[in-house]
Amino acid sequence: MKSSPVRLPDLTRRSFARTNAQTIAQRVVLLREFAPKAKAISEICCGDYSRQHQAYAVELGVQVVRGLDLEPAIVATNREKGIECHLGNALDVNAMRRFICDDVIFFGPPLSEDCDGHRLVDFDQVVPGYADFSKLLLGELSYDGLLICICPNSTNLGDITKLYREIRAIRSDINLRLVHKSYSTLTGNAEITEPRLKYVELWFSSKLDDLWEVREDGMEE
Repeated sequence: MKSSPVRLPDLTRRSFARTNAQTIAQRVVLLREFAPKAKAISEICCGDYSRQHQAYAVELGVQVVRGLDLEPAIVATNREKGIECHLGNALDVNAMRRFICDDVIFFGPPLSEDCDGHRLVDFDQVVPGYADFSKLLLGELSYDGLLICICPNSTNLGDITKLYREIRAIRSDINLRLVHKSYSTLTGNAEITEPRLKYVELWFSSKLDDLWEVREDGMEE
């Protein structure tokens, strides 16, 4: 099957999707539990990650928070805010090499057309793909930190199992500790709404147990 082109935001509208604030708060809680000593966190395909940068640095005391993105304008915007951000492709081994010593890597490829947050794509339509990225990071670069794959809300058990098996074929020591389902009760304009599933996050690590624990956060917020 021919892969889809990389989905870049329409910068003329400046309305591309940004990570939900409630989701970031949930991640902070989970990082305290699963990576309490983390000193360096990276966001790959980071987009505008100023909210995450603030949360990780201030609430967790993380010393190094940095990102990688393919869109020059996004990289420039992050840098203007004093945020470390590098220009590059997530599937470029040379671009990724600088991140392999970081304790935590979030891999958040675009999950919607034009990164608009509305026209969502399915798990297998996400580009760069999770299997390709895992092969490079865990296999070729032998990354041994905590990898969190941020997946579309349509991700199902079949998708998770397939990726798990693909990763295990690369690295038999990598475990799936957590399946985190992140719900939000706020719209992008901070209006209260019914709980909506925003992301399914897969937390992979060689240092955590292979529990496949499922947690749903945000249902009662």
